[in-house]
Amino acid sequence: MTCVLLALLIAAPPAAESLEHVRKEPNLVKRSERALAFADSSMARARQIVRDSGSRSELFDVLNQTVEALDLSLRSLRETGKKASKLSKQFKRGELRSREIVRQLTDISVALNIDDRPEAEKLRDRASLVHEEFLLGVMSGK
Repeated sequence: MTCVLLALLIAAPPAAESLEHVRKEPNLVKRSERALAFADSSMARARQIVRDSGSRSELFDVLNQTVEALDLSLRSLRETGKKASKLSKQFKRGELRSREIVRQLTDISVALNIDDRPEAEKLRDRASLVHEEFLLGVMSGK
């Protein structure tokens, strides 16, 4: 009986982390990393919603959270007060992940019907701006 309960606990998925939990992280670099991880998991959820032809409102809520997480990641790195050259690994990681999310947002907007595309494209444009800021941090080292 104990083995069965232990197996169920191990097999249970971890509790989903919310963006509010990420915002409460006191270490700014860790907050940035957690925000990127949250954006990745939100994007996977959004792709699943599109695959399953899920709720339009749920999809846009998830996409909005994804973009907010990217923005939180960038803001957290800036709030450290350190130059981008001192956080080059974190900026590069943010640049790579945000580029992938922008690509996935483009794919999602193409998959949506024509009436829903403008809203998805606005979110993609916001994510693209965050990506450019990460890239600027990588390239300029300012």
